[in-house]
Amino acid sequence: MFRFNWKLTLFTALLLPVLITLGMWQLDREQQKIDLQRRYELRQQQEPLGIDRVDWRSNDLAWLRVEASGYFEQRQQFLLDNKIYDSRVGYEVITPFRTDYGTLLVNRGWIQQGPSRQILPAIPTPEGRQLINIHIFAPEAELMMLAEDNLEDTNWPKVVQRIDIEKMSAALGEGLLPYSARLEQGAAGLLQYNWQAINTRPETHRGYAIQWFIMALVLVILYLTFSFRRSEN
Repeated sequence: MFRFNWKLTLFTALLLPVLITLGMWQLDREQQKIDLQRRYELRQQQEPLGIDRVDWRSNDLAWLRVEASGYFEQRQQFLLDNKIYDSRVGYEVITPFRTDYGTLLVNRGWIQQGPSRQILPAIPTPEGRQLINIHIFAPEAELMMLAEDNLEDTNWPKVVQRIDIEKMSAALGEGLLPYSARLEQGAAGLLQYNWQAINTRPETHRGYAIQWFIMALVLVILYLTFSFRRSEN
């Protein structure tokens, strides 16, 4: 016999939609990653566009291949913190690249951490004019940071937790193009190539969605089990 328990019913009515919504959200994230992967693969098949032809106001620049000629800044560089390669801790080197059409922050890849956090690694940087192939990097989402980077000191290179175009521009004392870029394999100035197009595989989100839906099913089963439990004699 069904026995109505208002506390159990209220708990189930509140929690069940949350679990289903979380599952649907993960399925939506899976589709977003699939679309992003397809865009990346399509862009990799295209020929590089000259930097003078890039419309920096566009919202569709992610993974666009670009060819640029210019000079790497030798001293004022940034180290993107907490990057792992082959189980080793290090940084990704962000170097301003000055072209006739503006200065662009270029991620040159991974470099190993120095002997300690206080001793920063020496950064080998090509001198003279370079012709490089890059792809524009547009992050999927803004990272949440517990503390903001302090770029006001005069020491270089500067260790940062994320790429912040506005703050880095102020630290350099010059304007920057609105997106950063990553060197392609084989490009001059590349250190250790250490990137994935998608930071989380689409299948991972599908797995999360299944977990949320299973939890929703278990909740319904438990609700029915306790609601139809036989009365004790």
